[in-house]
Amino acid sequence: MTPLTDHPYRVAVVGSGPAGVYACEALLDWSDSRDSSGRGIVVDLLDRLPVPYGLLRHGVAPDHPRIKGIARTLEGIAADPRIRFLGNVEFGRDLTVEDARRFYHAVVFSTGALADRRLGVPGEDLEGSYGAAEFVTWYDGHPDSHPEWALTAERAAVVGVGNVALDVARMLVRSPEQLEPTDIPAHVRDGFGTNVTRVVSVIGRRGPAHAKFTPLELREMAKVEGVTVVVDPDDLEYDDEARALRDGDRRVGQVCAQLEKWVEAQREAGLETADEAEAAALAAGGKVVRFRFHRSPVEMVGDDGRVSGLRLEITEPDPAPADSGAAAGRVRGTGHVENLPVEAVYRAVGYRSAALEGVPFDDSRATIPNDGGRVLDAPGGEHLPGLFTAGWVKRGPSGVIGTNRSCAVETVGHLTTELESGTLPEPADPDPSAVRDLLADRGVDVVDGDAWLAIDAHERELGEAAGRERTKLPGRAEMLDIARSSRPTRSR
Repeated sequence: MTPLTDHPYRVAVVGSGPAGVYACEALLDWSDSRDSSGRGIVVDLLDRLPVPYGLLRHGVAPDHPRIKGIARTLEGIAADPRIRFLGNVEFGRDLTVEDARRFYHAVVFSTGALADRRLGVPGEDLEGSYGAAEFVTWYDGHPDSHPEWALTAERAAVVGVGNVALDVARMLVRSPEQLEPTDIPAHVRDGFGTNVTRVVSVIGRRGPAHAKFTPLELREMAKVEGVTVVVDPDDLEYDDEARALRDGDRRVGQVCAQLEKWVEAQREAGLETADEAEAAALAAGGKVVRFRFHRSPVEMVGDDGRVSGLRLEITEPDPAPADSGAAAGRVRGTGHVENLPVEAVYRAVGYRSAALEGVPFDDSRATIPNDGGRVLDAPGGEHLPGLFTAGWVKRGPSGVIGTNRSCAVETVGHLTTELESGTLPEPADPDPSAVRDLLADRGVDVVDGDAWLAIDAHERELGEAAGRERTKLPGRAEMLDIARSSRPTRSR
């Protein structure tokens, strides 16, 4: 009988988005350069969806061509023969923590975050109140999203000033013709054919200097044909703290400079106020994206159960004493309220991760409690041997896609240290077929690497027929049909 230690180290990575794939990359890099045992390493990359790449496929606006470069990077990593993709597998239901300990030396949880945070204001549950993630997953063709979306609001508000808020606002003023070259499914393209949105207000509780979007994302707004960006000149009056940020932080300076450029264009056109600029753009038959800073939502107003307005309180800077230790950028309400007539409100105030069955979860932070990626049994508690985490479920929804690489490297550093020290127990059943057999016995319709390549090829064929790179399949059932038809025999 072959000794267990003759088998390669086996690791499961749960979640195949950027954090998960970068964790795979870090594991293979360690195996190539620092594994003194000579055993090597193999990775099972698990996902509850039939297709890989998570946020990159289902969380980024489809009109971002530069994302294709990142996609090619992830595809190159995942193509390594030491990585086996197992899709349509839900951890905690189809495969448990106890199962994983039987098959793997370690598990890395990198399941991301796709649930919306709430505003906590009255009227939030009215029809026409949406979480940004709901909309994003619809237009990105997430296989579990509802196929229909009511784009019936002529005026909409997006609450939040991060990159997701900009994506949502930009997509709301897109036409189906502008989205024709993208990879969105046919039903999403048809949905945009019904879009009547003419004005989108982007709402920020603080001023422009504290907005979280990047200059590149902000400049994308100016490239949408037929759309005028409107900014209130009064919002660009900075207090001392905001002025210091504008002058001392390159990103903030570029964001403010772009907003100032739009204000200057309004003035050159003889439009002194944001209301005048909005009215002129609409009169010319265009659409408007209008930034409204220093406003905090206090209520969604309803009419017959539907959103009919958003009540906003004007805010002002609330400077803290220099020795107080309070965070910068605080604001306070002024008591002055304005009513914004809108028929839809999109909440883009952050994402939340979801708990996994059998895995500790800190509900207050919506993360897996951890120390540098080593899973703890509770916040501030003890490390659970063999369990690790990376990405948004580790640190919260922060950073850009590339941030996940350094995050994964940190986690894998702890994992491989434990492999090197021999502190991780050998799995009782390390044969790669054992996992597949267990999933088959439980009736799980696993989409492996070959089946995913068949789905990928089919989507590319659909895209080629329509003159684009890819057309995503519309749902899970369609993906599984293609996967089943591709597997006369079980392989990798």
